[in-house]
Amino acid sequence: MKKITIGVLVIMLLAGIVSCASSEEASSVYEPIASGAETAAAPEGEFDFLRFAKERVLQDFHPTADPEKAEVQYDEKPFDKGDGIIRARVGIYYSGWIRQHSMLIDMDYRASDRQIKISLIKDTNSMNIVGNRFFKEGEWVSVAAMGWK
Repeated sequence: MKKITIGVLVIMLLAGIVSCASSEEASSVYEPIASGAETAAAPEGEFDFLRFAKERVLQDFHPTADPEKAEVQYDEKPFDKGDGIIRARVGIYYSGWIRQHSMLIDMDYRASDRQIKISLIKDTNSMNIVGNRFFKEGEWVSVAAMGWK
């Protein structure tokens, strides 16, 4: 009798896990913790950190990720560091081959010569072993060289 009861409990537990994983509520696990996070586009004439992160940074770090399905938002809104460099911290949330992933990056933008520096803070995808085309840790890169307007 105990074997049947334990077997039934195991099946019910597994069924509950599967139903939770397939429900729409399961995606909320990967949504950002910060409430009221900003995802609006940059005003005209300002550098669009969110669009750049989605279209260039994500593709450079993870070429197989689909930027159309990715979500980006500010973890820290852009601010001027006082030396002509504008910094923003951006979270990128995207689907991998098996599960949802997220990246957290610091972006420093120097408007005087249109260069950007990317610092990877966190990346849940461990497949970042191939290297990057444009971004090297701590190096400034020309935005125009990447075909960015």
